[in-house]
Amino acid sequence: MSEHKDNQLQQVLSLLADGEFHSGQGIAEHLSVSRAYIWKLMQQLQELGLDIESVTRKGYRLAKPLSLLDHEALNRDTNFDCQVLLTTDSTNQQLKGQNFAHHKVVTAEYQSAGRGRRGRQWVSPLASNLYWSLGWQTHMPVQQLGGLSLVVGLAVANALTKLDIQGIELKWPNDIRYHGKKVGGILIELSGDAVGGLQVIIGVGLNIDMHPQAAQAIEQQWCNVNDIFEQQALPKKSRQQILIACLTELENYLQTFEAYGFAGFLDEWQQKDECMDKKVVILQADKDIKGIGAGVDATGAFLLQTGKGIKPIYAGEVSLRLRE
Repeated sequence: MSEHKDNQLQQVLSLLADGEFHSGQGIAEHLSVSRAYIWKLMQQLQELGLDIESVTRKGYRLAKPLSLLDHEALNRDTNFDCQVLLTTDSTNQQLKGQNFAHHKVVTAEYQSAGRGRRGRQWVSPLASNLYWSLGWQTHMPVQQLGGLSLVVGLAVANALTKLDIQGIELKWPNDIRYHGKKVGGILIELSGDAVGGLQVIIGVGLNIDMHPQAAQAIEQQWCNVNDIFEQQALPKKSRQQILIACLTELENYLQTFEAYGFAGFLDEWQQKDECMDKKVVILQADKDIKGIGAGVDATGAFLLQTGKGIKPIYAGEVSLRLRE
């Protein structure tokens, strides 16, 4: 999608965000385009998953109001250079190559090709969840970055705790969970070297208010942050507030990680480890290994208690599953 078309859709969405009726003529005049062109823009927004009502002599409105991300407020309230896109293929992809910058954050209202770990699709409906990527340059040796995804998970979990949510857990190496359901995930990508500096892209996806119909492609149990607010009788926070809380904690946690490594986070991880003392199975390409979760070590490796002792498992082409 062209940047010009993206901007036009953004303007229309900003007008409709209040959930009130807006006439096609009024929207057309605001954008200096024809009413026929506005109709086409509405079709494109519907194709992105929005529920738009069209009523003769009243105009268009969203089935429910939306709270859109505000890049000016993000830049004001965090110490990052934040860019908000309406649509993109993936926020991680947007930060690669020449677009990379330390402490740059790219977030989007919609991803057409969002990715999770091991190339899985990350379902990314419009203006429902949070999808962001953070550029982070470091001279830490690559072998010390094994615990990075765990630290990012801890930062997000702590941000949600500071918003009064209780019960967030983490599943090695990159899942944010609540009562056995996935709330969010993390994707870390590296380039460069320790001599010239490693370019790290930290991608995070967090389910906030996703409609079940949009999540039909998800093959595991999931839940929204808004569901948790409701279950715990808490006032809901906007996506903007949640993102600011997460970025604030990420800044603090990354500073500590760069200074002291993962060892200083071991106790905090053990407290949130969903698999601690639970029966688990490690799924590998050639064989599966069953055992009991025994935490993680100072490098971020998962510790599996087997009949032959403790076996460290390193992130890569493996999956961790709880078992009955």
